[in-house]
Amino acid sequence: MADDTNYQTNNEKVFAAGDARRGQSLVVWAIKEGRGVAKAVDQYLASKVCV
Repeated sequence: MADDTNYQTNNEKVFAAGDARRGQSLVVWAIKEGRGVAKAVDQYLASKVCV
């Protein structure tokens, strides 16, 4: 199950949204969550230091 605020699963490198997170639902919810998970992934990647 993914966290409701940042869409991360129990593996911090795996994010879930839309049907993968809530099951079959309306496409508008998938679009909304797609935007949210994109933001969460961007924030996650920005917080990592690349060497």
